[in-house]
Amino acid sequence: MSSIWRILLTVGSYLVMHVAGNILDPKSYDPKDVIVTDVAIIGGGAAGTYAAINLREMGQKVVLVEKKKHLGGHTNTYTDHTNNVTVDYGVQAYMNNTATLDFFAHFGVPLVNYGLLNITFEAADFNTGQPVQFAPSRDFSAWAAQLAKYPWLNSTWNVPLPVDPDLLLPFGDFLAKYNMTSSAFTLYFSANGLSNPLQQPTVNVMKMVNQAFLYQMSGGAVVTARHSNKEIYRKAAVELGSSALTKSKITAVSRPQSGPVSLAVKTGTGSKLIQASKLLITIPPTLHNLESFDLNMEELELFTQWKVFGYFTLLLNNTGLPSGVQYINVDNSPTAYHIPEHPSASQITSTRIPGAVYVYFRSPYDMKRKEVEKAAIKAIQNIQRARNLTQTTPTVLKYKSHTPFKLSVSADCIASGFYSNLYALQGKRNTWYSGAAFIDHNSGLIWEFTQSLLPQLVSH
Repeated sequence: MSSIWRILLTVGSYLVMHVAGNILDPKSYDPKDVIVTDVAIIGGGAAGTYAAINLREMGQKVVLVEKKKHLGGHTNTYTDHTNNVTVDYGVQAYMNNTATLDFFAHFGVPLVNYGLLNITFEAADFNTGQPVQFAPSRDFSAWAAQLAKYPWLNSTWNVPLPVDPDLLLPFGDFLAKYNMTSSAFTLYFSANGLSNPLQQPTVNVMKMVNQAFLYQMSGGAVVTARHSNKEIYRKAAVELGSSALTKSKITAVSRPQSGPVSLAVKTGTGSKLIQASKLLITIPPTLHNLESFDLNMEELELFTQWKVFGYFTLLLNNTGLPSGVQYINVDNSPTAYHIPEHPSASQITSTRIPGAVYVYFRSPYDMKRKEVEKAAIKAIQNIQRARNLTQTTPTVLKYKSHTPFKLSVSADCIASGFYSNLYALQGKRNTWYSGAAFIDHNSGLIWEFTQSLLPQLVSH
């Protein structure tokens, strides 16, 4: 980090704390608005919700702070009351492991094995809508052999040092080195949310298409029997009750080296002051997300290195597209192994609602909602025209930005021990971390990671 950045960030951090002084003073609050707890949890997605429920089971008092109206993070479920069906347009399935089974059993939510979709796959260039004669390889055997070299991929992002040079290669170079270019498109498509994969350090792809992913692809995945991934989060919200502060914004944080952590929070029922023995951060630790925190230089130097990818999901109706089809965006040129340029939609998939589809949209950067919706609708209309289907104007039923989704750093940062330094933050200033940035975009692995972290947090 340059000296100018050091000065700016230090001054910025000082100003945050100077302004925060009064709103972190308990005397500024009605006593009923001062909440004393064992653990404050930031974020109500997979990691935060799991932590809150399990810490309570361990006898800890918790307060969970979530900026959105509902818990659930990347889980999105839409209910079509006309047809009396639900559609998951975010998280689709879960890893069949003990952490997953126990969590769903806690809420009495039944699971069933995930079966292959009864669906036809069609390759199309979304820029034109035209079909592309291309059949991606479904053979993961060579990839599995490479993954076997790195058994730690499922359990940590703490890349062993010195870093294996293969992990730092641009992914395109890695595929060429090991004669695996025939698998390029399949691996790209499997790495949901990752843009421009051929330029990414290989370890970024390996973390997303890891041994756990292959296990799920070979039958190790489960889904909710009632087709509603939101169900556990609704039940978790009921169980947590007033301990879950949704639609809430953190306005200031103080984390002294000793003593309780203090958080000023603006909620729907007024301002609150939380005093917690420990803090668990489960949201992506970006400077934007942590702008109200008293970040020190060690934290700032790490969090300024993140590159953020954009990822968006949409549910649209009145599409004129046939049921039972998943359109996959395929570049007509084999130059980049048929991987499309981004930003663009990666797939358009029919749902249980007639005429409705969900769209997954990737971007190497954040985008405005109107830009994403316009591009998704254009892709659908291109397919309509190319196939002589009824021309319609699709309507957006639901839109969800999952940005910041994938957080990544450069190969140089990884080689210099970025992830070792990131993991070294655990427990410092009574602050702990979980979530996808520390493990993977896989709920089952996030729950395993959090499960192993909580005893350390409690005993620290």
